[in-house]
Order: sequence, then C-alpha cells, then structure tokens
Amino acid sequence: MVVNTILRRRGGSTKPATAANLMAAPRRCTTRLAFVLTLICSLVAATFSQIVLRSDLVLIPVTVRDKQGKYIADLQVEDFNLFDNGKPQPIAFFSSERDPDRMARPLALALLLDASRSISAVLHQQQSAVTSFLNHLGDQTLVSLISFSQNQETLLGFTTDKTEALNAFFRHRRLGGETAIFDALAFALKSLNALSEGERRKIVVIVSDGLDTASRISYQDCARLAQEQGIAVYSILIPIYSPYGDRLVARRPTKGFIEIAEETGGKFFQVGTLEDALNPRAKLDLGPVFEAIVEDLRHQYYLGFYPPEDNHPGFHRIEVRVARKNMKLELRRRGYTIRSIP
Repeated sequence: MVVNTILRRRGGSTKPATAANLMAAPRRCTTRLAFVLTLICSLVAATFSQIVLRSDLVLIPVTVRDKQGKYIADLQVEDFNLFDNGKPQPIAFFSSERDPDRMARPLALALLLDASRSISAVLHQQQSAVTSFLNHLGDQTLVSLISFSQNQETLLGFTTDKTEALNAFFRHRRLGGETAIFDALAFALKSLNALSEGERRKIVVIVSDGLDTASRISYQDCARLAQEQGIAVYSILIPIYSPYGDRLVARRPTKGFIEIAEETGGKFFQVGTLEDALNPRAKLDLGPVFEAIVEDLRHQYYLGFYPPEDNHPGFHRIEVRVARKNMKLELRRRGYTIRSIP
C-alpha cells in the first residue's frame, strides 16, 4: 500500500529568455513566449522526482497530551523515539495534523450499525449528532454505511454526499436473527481496502451492544487485517443490562469488541447508564462520542519505520517515547506481525 509521496528537488537550471530577445522579433513574440513558457514548465516538471514509500512501512498513530489532558500539536519528528522489541529504529515517515480546525488528510469512513432492536431505537434519535459528525469530517470524506445482524446490508456505498449519507443512516432498520459483529467488521475492512485512494486515512466506527453471537471470523483476524491495512477501529458500546442476583448489571461485550479498538489505533466508548436503560423516555446522545472521535483524528501524529531485514517472524512489540517532559503519550498500535514464509 502506498502511504505517502514526497517530492525531492533535483539540481538543474536553464538560461531564461530576456526582454531584448523577445523584442528583437516582435512578429514572433507570441510564438516565442509560448515556447519559453512551455520550456520552463517542462524544466520545472523535470526537476522533481517522486519518492514512494515502500509497502512494508509500519505506521504507528500516537497522540500526546500534557498534564491537564490537553492535546499537544507542535511536536517534531526529533521529539519521538521508536523501538521494535526494545531496539531503537530510525523514523522513516512522520506526519501530523497541524490545523485543529480541519484534517490535512481526507478520510474514508465505514459506519457499521448494529440492527438489533435496542440499538436501532437509539440510532433513530441521533439526527443532530450524526449531522454534526458528518459535517465535521470535511467535504472530501468518503462515507459508507453498513447495517448488520447475522448478515450485512450496505445502506450506502462510499460517497462524499453528506445529505445522501444522512438519508441512508435513517434507512437503517431492525433486522432479525443472530448478531455477527466481526463478520460485519471484516466486510467493512475489505470494502475500505478496495478503495484505490492510498492517501486517505481509513477508519471504521461500530455502534453496537457488543454481543457477538454468530461470527465465523475471529476478532484476531479482523485486528490483523486492520493493522495490515492501517485502518483504525472505533467501538461504541450501548450496553444491555441483565439481572444478576438482586440487581441489574451491564452485560460484558464479546471479547474483542473493546480490544480491537485498542489494537488498531482507535478508541473504545460506552454510552448510557442503568438509569437510561430503565427509563423508557431516556434519549441517549452519541454527539459527545462523535465529537471525541473527530478531536482524536485531528490531533494524531503518524510515525513510520521499516522493519529490519533480519527481523524474525511473529509478533513484534512497538514502543514510542516522547522526549519532552511532563507529556503523556497514547500509543495506538501496540505491535505488528511478521508472517513466516514457507
């Protein structure tokens, strides 16, 4: 996968045409001027060459905060140290979101919506939250909506049309049957991977009760697929409460629902309390969660390195340290896997 393209300037010059040269033959001035402009454009194009980063580049998203929890947005590549299984590695790629009000790199978002009864009821209360979320992602963001129960239903293929995306969101409906979260996630990851635009940052946002009852694909397979493609997964849990002795407790989500967010550079959120679950008139608001996702995306640094050629197959643990004092670094990717070649 092509991660980034850098322009490198090469040496080269040409003797420009002078005003005297052009005035010497006024009848041919227009022709010569056109020739000069063409020549200059050709030379400018020739002075640049593209350096394409290799496909084995390992990308690590990180965020950095101060003691008060505020994002730090002015760090440079020299402020970071990167380690692979404890061994320092040179940083081959570095990027950051400089402008907190907009995203430098366009997004591709797959919004994955649980079609169970409880989740469907909550989603239909989210018009304002979803509208604000889509608007803050920027005009160039590609959005796809996928509803799922045991199978997946694509409500909308990738588009930049936010009105169309919002209309598709409210076409989401309750579906019967079992729930296959990780099968649906694998479907979303593959749809993102099929996009040809390599410069886009790709994310999945899942809204679910977290209870997977039918997946044939494991969360580990999904995590590996997301890591290989550089896709971050954000998991939003709307819990279901069940009796436990003389009280009600939230049912713990299926293993992997929380972990996959941690392992792919995303985040896990939980929305709703027991009081909300017991109150039939309660309206959950996903707005603060969507705002937190946007803020998170706007304050990420991306570090990249190439695994040493002598690296052994298996899992490699990544560590990143920030040189400045009193800073808290959130590492969004804990490691990567090198597959053995038969």
